Amino acid sequence: MHNPFVLLTTRLLESLIKADNTFFVRQTYPRGKNLLDPLNKAAFLFTHYTDYSRAKTHYDALDNDPNKFLYNINEPEHYEKLFIAAGQPEGFHIYSPLVPQPWKPTAPIATRIRNYINQKMNWNPGRSEGVKADLFVQFGELFITLKLGIHEVKLPLAEIENF
Repeated sequence: MHNPFVLLTTRLLESLIKADNTFFVRQTYPRGKNLLDPLNKAAFLFTHYTDYSRAKTHYDALDNDPNKFLYNINEPEHYEKLFIAAGQPEGFHIYSPLVPQPWKPTAPIATRIRNYINQKMNWNPGRSEGVKADLFVQFGELFITLKLGIHEVKLPLAEIENF
């Protein structure tokens, strides 16, 4: 699975807090787990919010995640736990949903995008036309936007990966 997100560091966490992010939603993040590393117990995604209602909406959408948690940095215990997580505790990978810009698909993802367009879409891009692909995140899930001229489609990245 493609994982474009960056690891959460204490420096990044400090920057997010300085930018008035008060709430952080933790969720299980399978894309961040290294299956080849027997010491990697789990991976989590910490999404930042300035607004409580948006954070709570995200939290509430995680019905089946036993690891979900809503942190409020104004609570000392939550603040401390966020910095522990940002320190990348042994056996865990902790990510922030920030994608280095500009995002470019890896070669395998680009191939899957081409195959998906060829078989699922009625698009016929010419050699000089390029399909633009961009990622966006919703409730911790990765989605991809594909654009060709006036045509646009948004779908879960997993649909492309599993195609």
